[in-house]
Amino acid sequence: MRTGQLVVRYQSPWRRRGLAIVGVLGGMLLLYVIYEWGRFSGGYSKFAEVQRRRELTAQIDTLEQENEKLRGDIAKAELARNVDNKSYGVVEKNLDDLQAQVLKQREELTFYRGIVSPEDGIGGLRIQGFQVQSGGAPRHYRLLLVLQQSMREDAVVSGSVTLQIEGVRANRPEQLGLPQLADAARADGQLPFKFRYFQKFEQDVVLPDGFEPRAVNVEVRSTRLAPVRESYPWQVQAESLTLPTPSAPDPRQPDVQKQ
Repeated sequence: MRTGQLVVRYQSPWRRRGLAIVGVLGGMLLLYVIYEWGRFSGGYSKFAEVQRRRELTAQIDTLEQENEKLRGDIAKAELARNVDNKSYGVVEKNLDDLQAQVLKQREELTFYRGIVSPEDGIGGLRIQGFQVQSGGAPRHYRLLLVLQQSMREDAVVSGSVTLQIEGVRANRPEQLGLPQLADAARADGQLPFKFRYFQKFEQDVVLPDGFEPRAVNVEVRSTRLAPVRESYPWQVQAESLTLPTPSAPDPRQPDVQKQ
């Protein structure tokens, strides 16, 4: 439309927006090209980077496979070690059992040698062993005593055993016999015996409050042999005295009174 010298033209707003968008994209593209050109000038290559990533990915896969293999080897080694440990445990247990059996057999052999041929060469009645064990409750104890007779004395021996415990109560020495320590003891405090080769006694005692034991005096009297007297310090032990059991009874040996 022409009116004198004034010319009025109408432009679409979408055209201006399109030009602005194209300008922005062109600027961004130009910046990216400049950025890539700078990296290329500095020695960086996109293709080399891609190749490097592929190589690193391949190395990672290889290392993961090796790690998986190593985990399997470790699991096998752990299993083998556990098996070895169990085997060693079984071997050690069997060895301990064998050593215990050997020790027991040696003790039995020593015991029988004492019966057949005493070390001092003197026959007759003797105390083979004495021991104090815990009774499982405060001030409760068990006294173990084994008597033996040499086979040179091929006859039945009988008699009685007297036990007395020496100690201190209220800072004064005191002696206590079985009537004061055991409810089932005889009034005379004696333990009768009758055997040919050996006999074992087990006597439970309860110490009175305030009494501190120091020693146990043992006296063995028989009908035809000299009395035997021994004194043992009060020492509570865990293991019991070894007393062999014959595989077959001796038909010549009479019945033995068990205590």
